[in-house]
Amino acid sequence: MSYNITELTKEYSMGELKVPALKGVTLELAQGEFIAVLGPSGSGKTTLLNILGGIDRPTSGKLIFDGVDLTGLKEKELTQFRRLNVGFIFQFYNLVPSLTAFENVELTARLTNPIKEARQKVKLLLTEVGLQDQMMKFPGQLSGGEQQRVSIARALAKNPKILLADEPTGSIDSITTGKILRLFQKINQDFDMIIVFVTHNVGISYLADRTIYLRDGQLFGTSSYDPLKEKEFWTQLTTPPVIDEI
Repeated sequence: MSYNITELTKEYSMGELKVPALKGVTLELAQGEFIAVLGPSGSGKTTLLNILGGIDRPTSGKLIFDGVDLTGLKEKELTQFRRLNVGFIFQFYNLVPSLTAFENVELTARLTNPIKEARQKVKLLLTEVGLQDQMMKFPGQLSGGEQQRVSIARALAKNPKILLADEPTGSIDSITTGKILRLFQKINQDFDMIIVFVTHNVGISYLADRTIYLRDGQLFGTSSYDPLKEKEFWTQLTTPPVIDEI
């Protein structure tokens, strides 16, 4: 299973003005690959993620997912593609506040599983993300990191082939960030899916198999995994900063 993106462009209209968000991006994503997308605000990271997930359509270019040309799909077919293949994780969790952690994940699990199987899957997934004792709590009773874990379990509930994460550690502290990143590494190993992780944090890119750099809507470089950089990242994340005396 692979995802091939060829000469992808995206323009947004502002009156008569055309604003380019992506300019001829070409990529190949392989099964089991953990990919970081790095770039400053306005570089096109979220636009790329939304197009990969079928939330938005490109202005031009080709998207071939597992042999299927997504650019030729009708809206109903694109919705089905998202439902069956794509898991989304966002910075601000997007949990339903009136539902428990279990019920939030169950909503997604029920899309592709019978009720009994869905409930069994929810228990397994919440245990997988370390929330076996928090299943019946509401989002307001959970920390930010715990809420993000619920959103990760929810994204996994339909067995997606590709997991798309948009700044999932952007609103949590460094210690919780470390736990969430360890979880992403575990998911990558256990589920063998494509993971695309959008971030502005250079350090996070050291954990990925490959990092894609975007600037002004264009791909301007890539880098591969370096175990020494990963070791340095974890050391810096777990070492308290030095505060100079005044």
